[in-house]
Amino acid sequence: MTTEPSKATRLGYLDPLRGILALCVAFYHLSVWYELTPSGSDLNMALARLGNYSVSAFFVMSGFLLFRTTPWARLRQEGLGRFWLRRFLRLAPVFYLACVLNLALHLGMGPEPSARFILENLTLTFGAIHPNHALVTGGWYVGLVALLYFAYPALAWLREHGGLWFLGALAVGLWLWSLASTLHGVMDQPLWNRFHTYVLAPNQVFLLAWGGLLAGLHASAEGRLEAKTALLLSLPLLAVLVWPRPRFYDHLVALTGWSRYGYLLVVTLLVAFAAWSRQGPSGWFGRSLSRLGDWSYGLYLLHPFTMKLVAPHASGGLGFSLSLGLAILAAALVHRWIEEPAGRLGRG
Repeated sequence: MTTEPSKATRLGYLDPLRGILALCVAFYHLSVWYELTPSGSDLNMALARLGNYSVSAFFVMSGFLLFRTTPWARLRQEGLGRFWLRRFLRLAPVFYLACVLNLALHLGMGPEPSARFILENLTLTFGAIHPNHALVTGGWYVGLVALLYFAYPALAWLREHGGLWFLGALAVGLWLWSLASTLHGVMDQPLWNRFHTYVLAPNQVFLLAWGGLLAGLHASAEGRLEAKTALLLSLPLLAVLVWPRPRFYDHLVALTGWSRYGYLLVVTLLVAFAAWSRQGPSGWFGRSLSRLGDWSYGLYLLHPFTMKLVAPHASGGLGFSLSLGLAILAAALVHRWIEEPAGRLGRG
């Protein structure tokens, strides 16, 4: 979503996967907001898992792409200032746009704006304080990825000197840090505070490290999968992800307990199979999914705004369809007029 290699270093089917994941997040949110599926129904549970674990997959993918495309040698050559500038220009412009729209239109996303929260969002430091200080729906993800970008030079140096052993220790250590939150910390909170606890850094950043470990394995392994083989291996994993059992009514139930780690292993393997594919997609459909992957960051941040625009005028399936279509259009425009120029500025 927020970390992407250059056109010359595209990796397997990661771009189409990014597009599919962003669609899953938008489908899930819009289906909930437009009340398209009854709580506890099979489709409701499938969408809940797909939407929520797609965000988890984005964390894994962000870690993978950063560790895979920016080794310590490249970082040392370009300098810390240029690295942080490139990463800032990747994250900040679209995020700032979303925050300005929220504040200007008084949409009520995130906490009540104050000088403190505005400063945290301008500096992208809210992830270190509380990810839900983001002034836009879904912005908690941005705050946590900003933490990765800030810490990455030290991690890249340690990866250079410690190799796969360092990446493995980092992935295991941060996973152990998450156990308390996942196993009981979230659901032990009052209802109003459960999601605020779920998004905290200890419960999420190990996924970035899992992606880094995948990057180390990918760099050291010469073998690659044929596209059809990767797809066949992925289908049973998708079936596990959408299987409507056990039944739940609070969607956070599907994001806690030991079962969460099982589902996270599923999405991590999906990212791995996409990355290990021998070549990217061809044909109109494959290229369309790749383009949707380029738009994924805008789609993720902007679909709540199109819902706010459409919901007063249309409901049900019509409102859902209009909101999703406008979100894809907005994401395409934002990519063309904001993300691409910012990327060129960072590279230049």
